[in-house]
Amino acid sequence: MAQRRKLVCRYSPQKAAHALDGMRWSGSHAAMCGRFALHASPERVAELLSLDEIEDFPPRYNIAPTQPILLVIGGAEARPEANRAGRTALLARWGLIPSWVKDASKFPLLINARAETAATKNSFRAAMTYRRCLIPATEFYEWRRTGSGPAKPFLFRPASAQPFAFAGLLETAHGPDGGELDTAAIVTTSAEGALTEIHNRMPVVVEEPDYERWLDCRTNAPGAVADIVATSAAKDFSIVSIGTAVNKVAHAGPEVQAPIGDFDARKPGIQDLSGRKGASAQTPKGEQAGEADQLKLL
Repeated sequence: MAQRRKLVCRYSPQKAAHALDGMRWSGSHAAMCGRFALHASPERVAELLSLDEIEDFPPRYNIAPTQPILLVIGGAEARPEANRAGRTALLARWGLIPSWVKDASKFPLLINARAETAATKNSFRAAMTYRRCLIPATEFYEWRRTGSGPAKPFLFRPASAQPFAFAGLLETAHGPDGGELDTAAIVTTSAEGALTEIHNRMPVVVEEPDYERWLDCRTNAPGAVADIVATSAAKDFSIVSIGTAVNKVAHAGPEVQAPIGDFDARKPGIQDLSGRKGASAQTPKGEQAGEADQLKLL
């Protein structure tokens, strides 16, 4: 693995909007997970992920593909004095490029990896074996299209309103000029619970007792963590109907999470404000979102 750069979280929308130099981004209308938020304090994130040190970072309410995301990896060696075997926080660009890709400009960014095939699929096999990571978040978003109307956004968060961590995969991309850049993807699995009313996939949210096992790539082969990605704590998340401000990446403040209606997500058939049922998962047309396997839904 390439030498890690120091974590620098002096984030700005201008920097976040700048895509990988020379790399191609293609949109998809059926991505999961394609947007999320992280607005917990750095201290709370450090506590959640057992980090001794973490640099300051601002709250972000609409994190999109190609933007830098915060993640945590396990250390290269286990030492008694090390912080949880040397856990390290770093930034990576959201959109994985496999290390074997010679010309990243001709390869689509892979923002998600199917849990069922990550250990065998060429794009993710090495990362699933050697470079698993945790990606902290406070919420994620998904869109549902009802009938012929526009796609409707929903916000998903734990009932506790506490931060959590996605299962992630990390790879170092190689640019045509020989430069290197860390890139990452979020692992997804089959949807369960009320989430199935909105999408047939859900991001894998790792339970805290499983953090160490997921990060320990030295000891645990993919088969030893298969149970972690077979389900997700996301199935029990609260679901909130929100406005369409989140559709645009430029809208990055807390207003994108403003609720526009109440419903009981525990009841069969989540209803939107018009009372219509049934859905097909879809992100807004023209928005940046994608999925692995040439950006088809996984």
